[in-house]
Amino acid sequence: MDEYMKAVLNNKLRIILDRIKEHPQITITYFQPDEKKNGGAYVTTTGMVKKIDEYERIVVMTEEIEIPIDEISSIDGHIFKNMY
Repeated sequence: MDEYMKAVLNNKLRIILDRIKEHPQITITYFQPDEKKNGGAYVTTTGMVKKIDEYERIVVMTEEIEIPIDEISSIDGHIFKNMY
């Protein structure tokens, strides 16, 4: 991922943090490593964000799905519609 895309994702995470009490609904695509062998798959999930743990570097969805921030490739949602 290039520096521009990293900056875009960081801006989107900051927007989510600013509106975390609203539990914004977003769609996140991220890489999920295979636990049994090398490789993995890209997974897309849509849901409401419960919290962003900056220390552990994870996004926690209300369904208790934990997404490592470093594995995120894209974030979309209505809260970003006026952003880009």
